[in-house]
Amino acid sequence: MNNFKQKIVDEAKKPSSEQLEKAKQKYIGNEVNKYRQLYDNPLYREYLENILGAIMLIQIKKFPKYLVDIDARIKSPESIKKKISTRLEEDGYGYSYDENGTITFNSRPLLDAFAMKIKSEGMPEMLYSPDPYINDLIQEKEKNRDFLREMQIFRGKLNCDAFSYRNSFNIMKEFNKDTKQFEDITVTRIEYYQKCQELLEKLKTFVNPSEKNVIKKYDNQLNYVQERLMALRALNEPDTEKTKIRLVDLENSNMNFNDLLDEFEDRYNSEVELYNCTMQFLSLFRDDEEFFKRLGVSIDYSSLEEKRAVTGYESNFIILNTLVGPIEVQIQTLGQHEYGAFGPAAHSKRADKERELPILPTDGTGNTPESIMEIEEFANILAQSIPIYYHVTKDSKEPDRVIAQKYDDYQGAKAYYSQTDQSDSSKLMDNHEYFERFAELSKTDAFQKALINKGATLGFTPIDIKKYVESNRLEQLRTSVEKGKAEQEQDTQIEK
Repeated sequence: MNNFKQKIVDEAKKPSSEQLEKAKQKYIGNEVNKYRQLYDNPLYREYLENILGAIMLIQIKKFPKYLVDIDARIKSPESIKKKISTRLEEDGYGYSYDENGTITFNSRPLLDAFAMKIKSEGMPEMLYSPDPYINDLIQEKEKNRDFLREMQIFRGKLNCDAFSYRNSFNIMKEFNKDTKQFEDITVTRIEYYQKCQELLEKLKTFVNPSEKNVIKKYDNQLNYVQERLMALRALNEPDTEKTKIRLVDLENSNMNFNDLLDEFEDRYNSEVELYNCTMQFLSLFRDDEEFFKRLGVSIDYSSLEEKRAVTGYESNFIILNTLVGPIEVQIQTLGQHEYGAFGPAAHSKRADKERELPILPTDGTGNTPESIMEIEEFANILAQSIPIYYHVTKDSKEPDRVIAQKYDDYQGAKAYYSQTDQSDSSKLMDNHEYFERFAELSKTDAFQKALINKGATLGFTPIDIKKYVESNRLEQLRTSVEKGKAEQEQDTQIEK
């Protein structure tokens, strides 16, 4: 067959746009059903909960002085569908078809259908480590120790009460022997501007070059401070150097010394703390490999990635392989978490992450069949759109025990829909009023009965996890997973 005829035959076999769209929607539906097992199947959720408990338990037994928390979530069905559709678009609807008209899609798998965040809550001061890389970081940190002390002393002049609210100011006083009175220590505007300038210049040296938005923010603040300094010096007034700081300067968001020093302290500690926390996490799977193998969990060392986004978002990522699919793990310091949760790098500042509140039932009393039906419909909306959230931490009342809290639908909804731009006061007010009404609805019998995710506090002990590894429940899970894989293979190829 010549090339021309072959081209005609190939074009005839090519699926039409309608056939392709139908196949695409079927593919998306099959993928959603595969991933939503994590959300719907109690065996899958119990397995994930035990993985969380095992990681935290081994962490606190190996490193009792290094405090970490774990936040985790299972993506909602609605979010999974959106992510799969977006992934198909990103991959250019990658598909192939054979001579029988069978269409096969080649989209990348989701790695974050289940995801956890390991947050370092603080660690003892490190002055030496057998890890040479940590020692290098410690040496770099030491170069800034005197500068940090100098800045903290200056903060003491602005606020002599160490236990006041962080942005209130109580200028330090000293006793004047001539006037026999306590008077404010003279902190001049020029001195204040210069300290802000020094902090900003130091902060820039800590920023990864890829964090372009952060560098731009610091540059803008530096320009602002330098212009203020030039304006002051140009006045050429008598005793300009002795002009005292004003409250309006202290509260200026462009040169807020307290905020800048907080950022500096976070960045001062973050490199050592993040690297140390990451290496500790990796060591859990090295030293307890056999236990995790019995649990069906292994770590993909090749997936380790240091993410430094233009927004200033900083985190280390790594993938765990499990019986029910991959788990995306983020590792952060507390300061990095807060910067990315509700600081300048917050997801809520991205338009595609904004959450639209679902309409509450008009009658939330549950006193009539119509009201009950409306509440059930509302709960079903939550079940499709709200992730399942977990928070795992050490139990301070019992050694060798951790606590994992699973959020119920109301708690999960509040956490999910709180992703509103914090600078928009009108939306914050709307959210406040919305959740006041939602809180009342959540107390009704009708809503409690309609809850998909009942609130619970799950306790894990060494005996619990060991029993689970050897239990029939884990065997049931393995059987369920294998059955699901077999069914998935049947749907991998989609007929025209």
